[in-house]
Order: sequence, then C-alpha cells, then structure tokens
Amino acid sequence: MVALQQISKSDGVDAVLEVLASDGGVIVRDFLPSATLQRFRTDMEAHASGHRAGSVASSDAVQRFWGRTTKRFTRLAHRSPAFIDILTDPFYLGVADAMLLPWGEDYWMNTGQMMIVGPGERAQWIHRDADNWPTLCRPDSPEATVSCMFAISDFTAEAGATRVVPGSHRWDDYSRQPQPDEICQAVMPAGSGMIYTGRVLHGAGANATTDEWRYGLHLSYVLGWLTPEEAGPLGTSWSEVEHLSPTAQRLLGWRCSGVNSQYAARLWTVDYEDVPVGLGIESHP
Repeated sequence: MVALQQISKSDGVDAVLEVLASDGGVIVRDFLPSATLQRFRTDMEAHASGHRAGSVASSDAVQRFWGRTTKRFTRLAHRSPAFIDILTDPFYLGVADAMLLPWGEDYWMNTGQMMIVGPGERAQWIHRDADNWPTLCRPDSPEATVSCMFAISDFTAEAGATRVVPGSHRWDDYSRQPQPDEICQAVMPAGSGMIYTGRVLHGAGANATTDEWRYGLHLSYVLGWLTPEEAGPLGTSWSEVEHLSPTAQRLLGWRCSGVNSQYAARLWTVDYEDVPVGLGIESHP
C-alpha cells in the first residue's frame, strides 16, 4: 500500500525537494506555529458559519468538482491577518523559490482558498492543479505551480483527508487513470501541511461517515507570467496591504511581476509603473 512520506519542518527545504522529486507530495509535520494556527482557525470558523456550501455555478461539472456540501471561499488576506504569516512563511517560500524561479523571474499567489469539506460529501475527482494551464501539464513540462494543503483541523481518512497518487507527476502518460492501490490519503494532524507539485494527481477525500467539517487551507503559488486562479487585488484593497512587506504585496498582486532589468521587462503594471505608483497611491521612489 502506498503512503506519503512525512518529514519535519526542521529537516529543511532540501528534504522537501528530495521527496517532491520522487513522490510529488510530502507531509510536513508541525508546519504552522500553534498560535498562527489558532488565530487563523478562529477567523475561518467565523467566516464559514455564514458561508453557503456548494457553488451557484450552473455547470454540473463545477458543482461536482466544488463539492455540494463543501464550503469554499478566498479573499483570505481580507478575512484574516494570520493568513499573511502563512502566505509569507520563509520555509514555504524557500520551496517555491527552488521549484519555480528556474522557470521565471518570480511567482505570485495562485489562490489562498479555504476548502471545508462537510458531512456527506463525496470524494472529489482526481486531478492535477497544472490542468489550469494545459500546455504546462505534460510529462516533459516544467512545474508551473506548487501547492500546500494545510490541515486547519485534523485530517482523518474518515473526514476526507486529501487523496494523492505518489509518483504520478513522473508518469509518461498523463491520460492514465490511477489504480485503487496507487492512491493514499494525507492523514495528518492540524498544523501539518502537505506540499505537492502541480503535476501530481490528487483530490479531496470523501466525508461520508462523520459529522465533522474538515477545515483545509489550499495555498498555492504560480509562475508570475501565468494568470492565477484568484484575482488577488480585487479581493484585498490597498488599505489592507499597504503596511505589508513588498513580498506580501507582490504575492497578492499589488506589485508588478516578472521584473527583468536586463530586458526592461515588467508584467502586471499600471502606466508601465509598479501598481501602487501607477495608481498614484504611492510616490515614485
């Protein structure tokens, strides 16, 4: 029976990269400091209490992928100051640097999304995150995105811990469907995180037998020259991010991307200036 490897955050970034190269996913124990976890969970529980389950989209495929008894929402920088600590975690950024910077000048947040799997939910279909950018979801393509599923509550098999197909990022044929004995679950306690590549097969597990809500935070980064899932600046105002570090502002889409001084290349600009400068909300340096 396959299983995900588990390491400690103290093992370092290289340990994560080694397992990702072979398996495509790895569980990092004690990823979030207990204080950060508690602050973030408290904020998420408050927002989830009034949030609907399921999607209002008319597409049946979206409904099934979303989950009919699953609550999903973004704009987490707007909803919780603790999210910024997670977004800019040096350990996670170190992993993203190693995986993504060889393929671009920088990267930004793809999405910070709560995935709260409710009682009675069926398993999500197995997929690859890089399917969002099809030409970069091939056996010979570079990694376009890196993700982490943070366990904000305990991830048990019964409550819908994420299903993963270790090694599927290295398959020669991406149209192949996994066999049952190739699939495992990311069972882990709250505060842990499963880092995984954009090309490894995975999907939320079923929460068919418990009365619990499984709280998971999906936080992913994507190459700066690609369109992310979440429209970051539309969900978080400048007044909410102006006090943050330039790194946090860039990840949230409030700084230009793809800066290359050799070719004078910059992406995501206003009047070809950095976003706050072009909007006149920050003076020229």
